[in-house]
Amino acid sequence: MKFPIRTKLILAICLPLLAVYLTVLAIEYRVGKAQAIAQMRGQWTELAAHLADEVDKGLLVACQTARNAAATLTQFPPRNVGQLDALLSANVRDTSSAFGSAAAFEPRAFDPGREPFARYVCRSAKGQGLTVKDIPYDYFRWDWYRLARESDLPRGSRQPVWTEPYFDRGAGDILMCTCSVPFYRDKEFRGVATVDVSLEDLREKLRKANKGDEYCTIVSRTGTFISHPDQSRIMADSVFRLAERSGSEELAEIGREMTAGKTGVRRLTDAETGETAWIVFVPIESVGWSLAAVIPESQVMADVYWRLNRHAAMLLGGLAAIVLVVMAVAAWITRPIARLAVAAQELAKGNLEVQVPSVGGRDEVGEFAATFSAMVRDLKGNVEQRIRETAARESLQHELQVARRLQTSLLPMSRPPFPGRTEFSLDAHNEPAKIMAGDFFDFWLVSDDVLALVVADVSGKGAAAAMFMAVARTILRSFPAQGQSPAQVLAMANRIIAADNKEQMFVTVFFAHYRVRTGELVFAIAGHNPPYVVRGDGAAVSLGEATGPILGVFEDAQFADGRERLAAGDVLVAYTDGVTEAADAQGEMFGDERLQTLLSTIHDEPVEAIRGRILEEVTRHRQGQDQDDVTVLVLRRNQ
Repeated sequence: MKFPIRTKLILAICLPLLAVYLTVLAIEYRVGKAQAIAQMRGQWTELAAHLADEVDKGLLVACQTARNAAATLTQFPPRNVGQLDALLSANVRDTSSAFGSAAAFEPRAFDPGREPFARYVCRSAKGQGLTVKDIPYDYFRWDWYRLARESDLPRGSRQPVWTEPYFDRGAGDILMCTCSVPFYRDKEFRGVATVDVSLEDLREKLRKANKGDEYCTIVSRTGTFISHPDQSRIMADSVFRLAERSGSEELAEIGREMTAGKTGVRRLTDAETGETAWIVFVPIESVGWSLAAVIPESQVMADVYWRLNRHAAMLLGGLAAIVLVVMAVAAWITRPIARLAVAAQELAKGNLEVQVPSVGGRDEVGEFAATFSAMVRDLKGNVEQRIRETAARESLQHELQVARRLQTSLLPMSRPPFPGRTEFSLDAHNEPAKIMAGDFFDFWLVSDDVLALVVADVSGKGAAAAMFMAVARTILRSFPAQGQSPAQVLAMANRIIAADNKEQMFVTVFFAHYRVRTGELVFAIAGHNPPYVVRGDGAAVSLGEATGPILGVFEDAQFADGRERLAAGDVLVAYTDGVTEAADAQGEMFGDERLQTLLSTIHDEPVEAIRGRILEEVTRHRQGQDQDDVTVLVLRRNQ
């Protein structure tokens, strides 16, 4: 996706700023969260401990009243019911946390003439006055009596026993718990003195401490809810049943710590709603209960979120202001660049007459505009020069193509070259390294029985070599061959070429007379690669070394004739050094050995196929590398 420069400038400036802002907000969130949790821990631990201490104080006062009553019943037993009622009434009146007080005796322990006897004084339902009642005779099985009687405390001990909370019906019709203290006479158990504490007042005190979604609850020694904002859970549900229903082992672990009397702060996530809350719990030591404060994490983090939102709004507002400033500056900077871009697009379409807009100032944009204007002028001049050069090159290329066609026309082109002669088969081909070739081949019938053969290689490549080649070919063909051997022809041609060779070019030549009837081959070699004669059995035999120097350098050079006889089926292969010196990418040449092996393999094939296979293998070997001209001539004696 492409973006304008203006957009890139805005992104380059604003994205790092946004990253910094987000990093700052992330750090502030982490620091704020840690501080909020630490503050919540300290504040709610202190508050929960304070509430638990207040509850504990009220319970301790009631407990002490029960112990005093037990001591009085032990040391100063009442002589009649009136004295007993006065004692119990004083317990209730003088103890603000007490709802009621009772004295329950073993059979005949209060009056030998009485069966079990128990007296109870409590506050009236409306809180005005006291109510005195007899307790039914089945109190022996009630927890407040049974636990005190069955305690394993030493005889004569007046240690209190607290019951689990229960709902009292018939007396106060309220939720309460009872502190029971046994009393003795002559170290014999005589009965139980009790003080009842109303849990309604306790629940009201906790309700006042609740703030919004934050609330306090109290659980008993067994984990049962004594106080809870949800009234349906009081005395009907427990921490452990709640943990079992929700499948929360974490809540069950919190319940175990609470019932064990531990102090702690735990983070708990509701499995159903996904809401997270913090639970701070402290023990109420006198009764073995635990007070817990439940604070939703959203409440803990509320102030943090408020600060984050405020800071985010401020940062985003600042970022928006920066974006507006950057947009204005970017527009001011990029406006001249945009005009230059339009000019560049026109230039790209080929409009060299485009007018480059003037950009004031000496800054980088102004320098760029001046450079661009100069570039347009230079480009226009270069294009015009390139057009002229291209026209000249195309003209030269055309002339070279014409010259190549003319050069090619100098070579024998007919296939087969002598269709009426069945005594021999002949084929040749020249492949230039450039448009013009320096190599050439030629053949003609000197007489009905003598066939002249020429394969030559001019030094260098290209047009100069092609022109020298044309001169050399013309000179070689200019001499009558009757009665003159190939060596004599080369000697005369060499004197003519060397006499006026100011450029010091030269040519290597293989020149031969082949006698058709006898198969005799008379040849002279002027510095050229010796040809091969491939016998009928596939043996490739070289015609030996050169019989004279190169043509065109030494005016008085002498040449000698060589002789060879071709049997029926023998093949003569003449070539230029472009065959054996063809190199691959690693510089390894095709070489004489590889050529001999190839000739031994293909000597039975037609001369056209032999010539084609040689060129094909040479081309494959050099792997597209630039090479020399390649020329191959193949002659087979058929009969």
